[in-house]
Amino acid sequence: MKHPILSKKSLILIIFLIFLIGIYFLFFGLPWKSIAHKKQFEVYLEDKYQIDFKLKKMDYDFMHRTYLTYAYPVSDPTLVFFVGQDIENKEIHDLYLYELEKRMFK
Repeated sequence: MKHPILSKKSLILIIFLIFLIGIYFLFFGLPWKSIAHKKQFEVYLEDKYQIDFKLKKMDYDFMHRTYLTYAYPVSDPTLVFFVGQDIENKEIHDLYLYELEKRMFK
């Protein structure tokens, strides 16, 4: 009598784990993409404004399949603003100037 390499229980468990991992990636994005986008956002901000920025934790918008985060200048941690991808063309945009102007008119 031959013994199968994987038992029926093991096969079901593996399929279930693959399903769970797929669901996780669907709702939270791929970890390596999150790291890559964080670096892209940082380079984008520093090239655009010529100052250093610190980025917070990356988030994934599963409805629009885009990445987003909040950032602040290293010199002023109280000026927090949105940085993310446009939902239509996936280009990076930010609200740094908007938050800066809003602060000036308070």
